[in-house]
Amino acid sequence: MPDFRIAYRPFPQQQAYFRRKVSMPSARWDDLMHGEHAHGFMAAGVARMDVLEDIRQAVQDAIDRGEGFPAFQARMRSIIADKGWIGGAGDESEARRAWRMRMIYQTNLRTSYMAGRWEELQKFPYLRYQHNTINNPRHEHQAWDGLVLASNDPWWDTHYPPNGWGCRCTVTGIGKGRMRVLGKDGPDAAPNPSEGDPPPEWAYHPGKAARSLPAAESFGRKVMALPPEWRKAALDDAQNRRVDWFGDFVPLVAQVRQEIATGRTFAQGYATPVGFVPSDIIGALATGAGERAASGAAVTFSPPTLSTALVALNDRALYHSLRDHKAVGRPGIQAAIAREVGTLPYWVSDPETIVLYEPARAQATEMLVFARALADGRYATLHIDVGLKEGRTREPVQANWVRTVEIKTRQQLGGFIKLRGEW
Repeated sequence: MPDFRIAYRPFPQQQAYFRRKVSMPSARWDDLMHGEHAHGFMAAGVARMDVLEDIRQAVQDAIDRGEGFPAFQARMRSIIADKGWIGGAGDESEARRAWRMRMIYQTNLRTSYMAGRWEELQKFPYLRYQHNTINNPRHEHQAWDGLVLASNDPWWDTHYPPNGWGCRCTVTGIGKGRMRVLGKDGPDAAPNPSEGDPPPEWAYHPGKAARSLPAAESFGRKVMALPPEWRKAALDDAQNRRVDWFGDFVPLVAQVRQEIATGRTFAQGYATPVGFVPSDIIGALATGAGERAASGAAVTFSPPTLSTALVALNDRALYHSLRDHKAVGRPGIQAAIAREVGTLPYWVSDPETIVLYEPARAQATEMLVFARALADGRYATLHIDVGLKEGRTREPVQANWVRTVEIKTRQQLGGFIKLRGEW
């Protein structure tokens, strides 16, 4: 059996892409499709989280160490010996098991590698397709070898490799000088669509999907559609990976702060995921019961409909939170808000955070409020609109959108319904 080793040493962007995926139990291989794979990790038919975590760790080790397939296969055989086969029919042949191990290895290492590469490749004006498969090459992929297209050509949205099971193709970045060396005055014409290649399940761009809000929102929908026990497992795993969300969040906050410092006063439509609504809050909302924050008296409400578990934030919310005039006449407010804004992903995932709920009012959606006690007795509050279709972003999606960060007293929060936590 050939050693399916990744082509280059692992690198931080590849490792980060895989680390921030949320582990999701599954029943079928197509429970996640296209860009959803950039936000979730699954192995077809594996519903036990302890087994899924072992498989995930085996993949992570292979990525971090640049291991070839034999080392990964040995680790997988150890998992099977310890916990049984990883899914599918119990009477699968040894050849079938080996094939599944190889697919898990190849798929995750190749997609993570190419997604990580995109972080640098997108800076080039052109990309050049490179066919690498030696055994059983696809004729279409061979025909694309050497093809040069603009890096923003729509063809890459469905053909950026890997674009098929076992595909080992790659792309290289091409500058204008290299184009002249290649004897080209401009990019080639994009090939006409070829039926069945890439297969529908592979017709997506893993690098773009990793930064795609629609892909994250779609994954959040899949999580909400899971059976309650599986959904809880996935969302609990998301909380354990909260630090990995900072890779996208911190640069957006820094960008907005810089824009405010230089006098810009309007948002550009940039947005990023912040995390996912915790499983215990989804459960509390579903019961339609809580307690009045001021008095502790029991209260009921009509449960809201959460179509996706995704919590997202755009630069408009950051401008609203950080702009100067919010602090006028309120000493220390600006500094406190600026400090708290930088840790929003922790707010969403921290089980110690107090969570409040406000039912929908006239012309407004339902709202979740995450509250953290400050040293002076006040509370930093993160306000999230539930199930809002936000159109003021470059990629409009329906998500649970952060509206603003405020500093409130307990009295000001008394009218809300408390779902979790102690004052």
